[in-house]
Amino acid sequence: MKALFILPHYDFDDDEYFQTKEALEAAGIRTEVCSTHLSEAQGRFKKIVKPDFLVDDVESEDFDAFVFVGGNGATELYHNIDIQNLVNDILLDHKVIALIGEAVPILYYANVIKGRNVTTLENLRQEVEAGGAYYTGMGMEQDGDLITGFDNRSSKDISDAVIRALDWEKEHEKSSEIVRG
Repeated sequence: MKALFILPHYDFDDDEYFQTKEALEAAGIRTEVCSTHLSEAQGRFKKIVKPDFLVDDVESEDFDAFVFVGGNGATELYHNIDIQNLVNDILLDHKVIALIGEAVPILYYANVIKGRNVTTLENLRQEVEAGGAYYTGMGMEQDGDLITGFDNRSSKDISDAVIRALDWEKEHEKSSEIVRG
């Protein structure tokens, strides 16, 4: 199983990234990172991450899960057409997708939020509701393959939800192979 982290290039939430990455890797999930630039991405607390590749090089079939990290820099991703297309492809392919905090409005800008249960920071509530989402205000919300988190305090819950979703998919694939075999 492979998960891709999509980072804002500057001012991403260090805790959302590092805590979630550590938990996924501890569960045996390989992780990679992409951003809008190949130079080092810098977090809010000045931690540095070197992206493996660019967002526009990502195909949804290359990964099992996608984690969009928030932080103030996530606004750079809102109007990025490559991000919007990727989100649409991920959802069409029924892949696991998690967005945390300031990354959640990416769903609004990709026009895929209508009718979905989501959570994010309170100050972004109006934005997601304008897109037709049902704002729950929970620390973590899961609506099928879509997982959203309030902020870095929900990193553990987000990680657990992604791991469970991937475990379910792995078991579902095994069951499908047995039926076909």
